[in-house]
Order: sequence, then C-alpha cells, then structure tokens
Amino acid sequence: LSHNTDVDDKVASWWDYGYQTTAMANRTVIVDNNTWNNTHIATVGTAMSSPEKAAWEILDSLDVKYVLVVFGGLVGYPSDDINKFLWMVRIGGGEFPHIKEPDYLRDGQYR
Repeated sequence: LSHNTDVDDKVASWWDYGYQTTAMANRTVIVDNNTWNNTHIATVGTAMSSPEKAAWEILDSLDVKYVLVVFGGLVGYPSDDINKFLWMVRIGGGEFPHIKEPDYLRDGQYR
C-alpha cells in the first residue's frame, strides 16, 4: 500500500487490520484496533455487508479510495473476512436497523 497508493488515500477494512495498515503503510484508515466509536465500526460493517452499489455509496461518503479484504480460503486461513462476516453483520445491524442478520442466513447457516 505504501508503494502503490497516494499518501492521502484512505483505506477501509474490518477494524482488525486498521492499526497494521496505518503502521506499515502509513495510510489513513476508517477504523482500527483502537476505535472506540461503535458507529464507525458499524458503518464499515454495513458497507461490507451491503450490495455493491450501497457499499460504494457508503465508502464514497467516507472518501475511501481502497478497500482491504482478507481472503484465506485457498490456504485455509481461518481468520479471514469470510469468518468475520457474522460480526460485520451483527455490529452493522446494531447501529443500522436495515441490516438484519436473518437476511444473511439460509437454513440457519450463513449463505
């Protein structure tokens, strides 16, 4: 990121990666491991769990230029964003009532 983005670009990711992005790439993040404002975390969770057009509108309103998504399916990384998606939905829905956990379930399992 530090070599391929402009110094003033903002990055959105789930909060887990925020501090590392700031420390290693010297880029501004929307949320990090020290974010105390639950609304900010819920906003990112809502963006991550929304259809693309709605997510784009949320992220654009925050002036986000890049979205960092961690996928570990090919190597069996159990802490990727797919496994954290439940929390993106739950925290997002806690602040934004249009995000409803049952909408993301099929036969009691996440789809």
